[in-house]
Amino acid sequence: MDFYYGRISGNSSRAAFGLYESGAPFVPHLLDTRAGENKAATYLAVNPMGKVPALVDGEFRLWESNAINLYVAEKQGRLIPNSPEGRASMMRWLFFQASHVTPACVQYFRASHARVLEHYGLAADPPAAEAAHKELSRYLPVLEAALPGRDFLEGAFSLADIAYAPHLWLVRESGLDLSPWPLVSAWLDRTLARPAWQKAAALIF
Repeated sequence: MDFYYGRISGNSSRAAFGLYESGAPFVPHLLDTRAGENKAATYLAVNPMGKVPALVDGEFRLWESNAINLYVAEKQGRLIPNSPEGRASMMRWLFFQASHVTPACVQYFRASHARVLEHYGLAADPPAAEAAHKELSRYLPVLEAALPGRDFLEGAFSLADIAYAPHLWLVRESGLDLSPWPLVSAWLDRTLARPAWQKAAALIF
């Protein structure tokens, strides 16, 4: 499998985390997004959105980080609950992440994270960060309420946990105080301590 990714990319690190965690063999290909390599015709044939990440497995081309992780996890037979209820619950967390948590996280760290601002040539925007903080204050209690008595969202570690790690890590690095949600903070620590995340972070960040 060929994995196309960019630097300082939460979505790329989500897919890299899933690939490393699954144990699937892959070849990483770095695209310089600031130089526009992701807009080249050869890459647009892989991902017509011109964004990272993307995966090529033989003739199969796939983009969207959660879709990549789902495909790899199914091929490897790992990271997915066994029951229909468990799989549906896991997918619910993926949709919640993509639709609600990640948009608020991106707004927060693109307005306040020093390395992100430098990489993308952005200026700090405290009002935008404050608006994103308010949104996250709506969503993080939902995660907090799901974690009592369990280490991970579905009990056993799964794609649900992988989905949240990169952007929650970036907002915490940006200065967001997670102490009002201690179970979320501890869950994030457990997830980031995994060797697969350490490899993904080294590759992307």
